[in-house]
Amino acid sequence: MKSWFSWVPMTLFLAVIWLLLADAPLSTGTLAFALAASVIIVLMSRRLRPFLARPRRIWVILKLTCIVLTDTFRSSMAAIRLVLRYPKISITPGFVTIPLTLRDPHGLAILAAIINYAPGTLWAGFPESGDYVQLHILDLPQESDWAAYIIERYEKPLKEIFE
Repeated sequence: MKSWFSWVPMTLFLAVIWLLLADAPLSTGTLAFALAASVIIVLMSRRLRPFLARPRRIWVILKLTCIVLTDTFRSSMAAIRLVLRYPKISITPGFVTIPLTLRDPHGLAILAAIINYAPGTLWAGFPESGDYVQLHILDLPQESDWAAYIIERYEKPLKEIFE
């Protein structure tokens, strides 16, 4: 039963997306094709994902979502200010290395997405050992503040969710 339920939501999601993107009136044939195509795509792609994510703690997910939205907005405003005042002020770009204890691949993928969403930050390197991540920061006045910031605001909630 678990195996069956794990691919049904994605199948329905892909079918709905197909129906929304298809430039055809809703009919039995269009619906049948959308369902058949989505079942085939999901079944063929299951081998690409050897294990599925098992997120827990919905409240932590909602809290992290609010934090990410707020931080992305603030980062966008800061990047706009930096770009508009660029000739008058000096920008000190740089790289920072942040130690990680998060090991779940789904959590790491979400952490990479969060970091890349915010303007001015970029996931620049991740070794095979997974012990740290290297980020490029548009304006890096103090390196130590960034490590604590990423660990406290993003890594800890992701560990609660996925580990």
